[in-house]
Amino acid sequence: MITYEDAGRLLALAAARDQRTVGDADVLAWHADFNAAGLSYADADAALTRFYAVEMASLKTEDRRRITTPDVISIARKIRNERLANFVYEPPPGDDDPNYLARLRGQLEATADGRRPALTERPALEGGPHPDVVKFLTSLDKSVPDEDGETSSVKRPGPLGLECPKCQAAIGRPCRTPGGKERVPHPARKGEASDPADEQAEMERRRAASLRHLNRLEETS
Repeated sequence: MITYEDAGRLLALAAARDQRTVGDADVLAWHADFNAAGLSYADADAALTRFYAVEMASLKTEDRRRITTPDVISIARKIRNERLANFVYEPPPGDDDPNYLARLRGQLEATADGRRPALTERPALEGGPHPDVVKFLTSLDKSVPDEDGETSSVKRPGPLGLECPKCQAAIGRPCRTPGGKERVPHPARKGEASDPADEQAEMERRRAASLRHLNRLEETS
C-alpha cells in the first residue's frame, strides 16, 4: 500500500523533474490510483525514473510531457514483467516439496518486487540426447558427400540416374524439350539408340499441335 506521504513524495520527485505545481488534490488522486492498481512505492519510484531518464530523454524538448498516474502504472507493470522474464523456481533440498504453491508464489512476488535477483540470461539446457535417439543415430550407416568429386558415387535407379547426353539434364532431374517443358527421358538416357526419324516426327507433331492452338485462339478473338 502507498500512504499519503508516499504519494506526496512521488509527486515531489515528479515536480523536481518537470516543475509542476503540486496540490492536495494531486496527492489524493495519486494515492487513490496507485492503491487501486496495487502499486508499491518502490515500483512507482522505478517507473518515475524510467519515464524521465529513458523515455522522455530520448525525445525532443518540444515532444516531452509530464508524467501521469496511468504512465506510472503502465511502466511499473512492464518493469515487473521484465524481472520475471527468466524466472526459475528454486526448490528446497530433497525430492519432496509439500509447500510448492506457496513457495512458488513467494518467489514470484519477490522476483517481481526486485527483492530476489532476476536471471540476466536464460538457463542453458544440460544433458545429452535421449538414449533412444543415440541408438537410432548409431544404427544409421549413411555418408553424405561433402566434396564435388564424390557426387559421382551417388546411384539412382532408372534413366534419371544418369546425366542426359541429349538435353544435359542433371542426375535426378527430368529431361526437357527445347522449349523448357518436362518430357519423358530421352532414349539416349535409357541406354537406347535415338532414332532421328522418330525425333523429327515428334517435333512435327508438336508444331502441328501448336499451330492448331493458335488458329483456335484467332477464331475466338
